Amino acid sequence: MKFRSFIRPLALAAGLVLVLGLGLLGRLTLNTPLYLIERGGQAQPLALQFVPKQSPIVASVLVRPDRLASLWEYLATPRLRQETRHDQELIEQALLANTGLSYSRDIQPWLGEEVTAAMVTPDLDQDPTNGTTPGYLVALACNDSAAAQAALELYWQNRAIAGDALTFEDFSGNRLIYARRSTPRSAQAETASLATALVADRYVLAANHPDVLRQALTAAQSTDLNLQSDRRYKAALGELPNQRVGLLALNLPAVSQWLNPDRNFAETLVDLGEIGTADDQVGWALMSWRLSREGLVGHTALLAAQGHRLHPQRVTATDWDIVPYLPENLAVTAIGSDLATLGQRINPLLALASPTGEESFPLAKLIDSALGQGATNILETGVDQAYGVGLGTAATGSPDWLVVAPQSEPLASALAGMTALAQGQGLGVGSLDLRGTPAIAWTRLALPKRGSQPLQVVAEVAGLHAQIDQYEALAASPAMLDAVIHPAAVPRQRPAWWSQVTQVPGPSTGYVHIDWPQIQAGLAGQLPRWRLWSTAAQPALKHLRQITLVSGDRSDVMQTGSILVQLSNQS
Repeated sequence: MKFRSFIRPLALAAGLVLVLGLGLLGRLTLNTPLYLIERGGQAQPLALQFVPKQSPIVASVLVRPDRLASLWEYLATPRLRQETRHDQELIEQALLANTGLSYSRDIQPWLGEEVTAAMVTPDLDQDPTNGTTPGYLVALACNDSAAAQAALELYWQNRAIAGDALTFEDFSGNRLIYARRSTPRSAQAETASLATALVADRYVLAANHPDVLRQALTAAQSTDLNLQSDRRYKAALGELPNQRVGLLALNLPAVSQWLNPDRNFAETLVDLGEIGTADDQVGWALMSWRLSREGLVGHTALLAAQGHRLHPQRVTATDWDIVPYLPENLAVTAIGSDLATLGQRINPLLALASPTGEESFPLAKLIDSALGQGATNILETGVDQAYGVGLGTAATGSPDWLVVAPQSEPLASALAGMTALAQGQGLGVGSLDLRGTPAIAWTRLALPKRGSQPLQVVAEVAGLHAQIDQYEALAASPAMLDAVIHPAAVPRQRPAWWSQVTQVPGPSTGYVHIDWPQIQAGLAGQLPRWRLWSTAAQPALKHLRQITLVSGDRSDVMQTGSILVQLSNQS
């Protein structure tokens, strides 16, 4: 078995099976598969005892994957069930590539109700000069140790017949089996391709190197080393609902180091604020996932980075009357009550996804580039109530933005300040009629593209703003502003995705909604690693439609929230 072929299924198991919740590894006919929605699966992942607490990513599926597949097929429309089965087969092939194993034949007969996958280390030898080779671990709960032992023996017998040199090692009272083979570069060099161990007749451990198994078994023997006993995990788990089908833990500094090996995330956290100050820097996250008929509902707990504190904020009931003023077709929509902190809330996630680790929420960059450096800061001083922000793509292909906020004296002063700043940058200010509604436009004079005849000066719109009812709307393009002023439905209606937030009881401090099909192509262009994951995970990703982030309470040590993931197999 090729080393690269083994890494890919383990990586996919950690992110794909849990985050998308499809788990399409096989099929099992159940009379009532909806029980997974009603009751969930196993309460907690017991295999976390084998996961070192410094691991960057840990994903646990707390129900046998074929049960998830059965539910997904049950919810599909009849004409799409054949396609759903085909998707299951494609994902099984990806996860078990080049192993010679069949899920239904070799794994399902003995598999229990837990599959935990972890990236134990971003680099096995901790030597960046020779590239990075992550260490992966998979722990499978076992409900029939005899069948599991027989499956392992058959697998290793086949590997021996294929010519692999097997090594048997006793470590901490357990028998490790792994194969070594020469690399193409040197006949002297050897590399491990797979290592397995059956532990206490309860777990089958598999890793891409025996060192990973040694770390896992060592962690299980010390409460100071494994994630199950870690204080962060215990504190976060206590804030999350008990009903779930999976858990996802992220060690944010370690994940950032893996994605951006040239950037020291820990040093960046320290640079962003003095130790002990409230700077809203988070360092560790735990997400609990349950199923719904629409997809997944995740409940999150974000913990402050070591040496840092968060700004406490209690959720209060808010009537989000601003929501109907936001167009339906935005790629990203953000709603909240403190515009100045919007970027701070989202930047940690964007930094993880950025190739340089320095990405920030693009609203400030777009407004400042259009009207002048500092325009966003001026706007934030005027938006002291609820706000709505939208990002999209204009007809020209350029980024489009929108900000809607209640009219107020501070906002009027901020708009005057933005106008003065724009004029200082050489922009003009003029009035126009936008289909019956007066608006103000900031414009820049320019010549048409070279070769156009006759030569003519044109005014390019840098931004506009207009009053609609009791709100002020600012936009990058006339089309975006017109969508706010003249909605498609009269009377105004909230976007269709807003109905999803009713799945999360209680008030919220804000929402961020993502229309996945619109941003997927952009991710592929900006993040090379994403292209590999997207291609391999396409059978599942094609079902992803919407993602909505919901902010909850925030103490000085923890931020709670929810994530709604809408999947579709109905069209």
